[in-house]
Amino acid sequence: MEPQLTTSESPRGSREIYGSVELESWVERIGLEPSEAYLLRNFLKSDAHTVEAGTGGGRILFGLGELGFRKLHGFDFVPGMVRAARTRDRHRFLKLSVQDATQLAYGDESFDQIIYLQQIISLIESPEGRRRAMTEAFRILKPGGPALFSFLAHESRSQIPIYRAFRNYLRLLRFVCGVRRDIQTWPWLKLGGRFNRRALWDSGPYVRWFRAEEAISELSAAGFRIRFIASAHQLEDGRLCSSSDELLKEPLRGAIYCVCYKE
Repeated sequence: MEPQLTTSESPRGSREIYGSVELESWVERIGLEPSEAYLLRNFLKSDAHTVEAGTGGGRILFGLGELGFRKLHGFDFVPGMVRAARTRDRHRFLKLSVQDATQLAYGDESFDQIIYLQQIISLIESPEGRRRAMTEAFRILKPGGPALFSFLAHESRSQIPIYRAFRNYLRLLRFVCGVRRDIQTWPWLKLGGRFNRRALWDSGPYVRWFRAEEAISELSAAGFRIRFIASAHQLEDGRLCSSSDELLKEPLRGAIYCVCYKE
């Protein structure tokens, strides 16, 4: 599954793509994934003010509504996504807005709990933009509140032979072309449900595949206290790890999920 975009840093990789080739697929998605449902049920309170970043067509927010959550807010960088979510919100219990994750209009400590799932941080192409988004997330969260993050996982993808081969191809291509781009930064392999042939030329848009320790380090630098980390494999068994070292001793699959708090 490709993640949801919430930044304006790459015109090709943001508004244009999600407002066109990716719009329909994101609007049509419904239901919570097992990993998401586990985290939402176990770490969030249904009566607390909640905001979701990169809400897309509202899939997660509507899932929360079915779980009894009502004080729900959401934002997305793509106006078409927000319009679609508003159209689906027949009972008008969602408060939605068009915003960029790197520069939010919400006041300090506006929310009791925040949701940054669907790997949205990984879609921000520059390190500075990713850090700004995490800092903004910390700013709008009330002290003591939980924050749920997910990241595209470098270690998980590296275990799959075809992706290891493509990683080696990218490394060689960049060496030959003299491109100094981090090997954890990949072009999108799919656009609109089809293979993105431009990826063979290492052409953007790009996504960031985080190492587990990198995800923890960046969140900690933004001010978050990390309580748990897991991949989809662990969450399906209802288990979480307390550190990246512990996690990397186990089989990995899917995204990396982090449960954080603001002290």
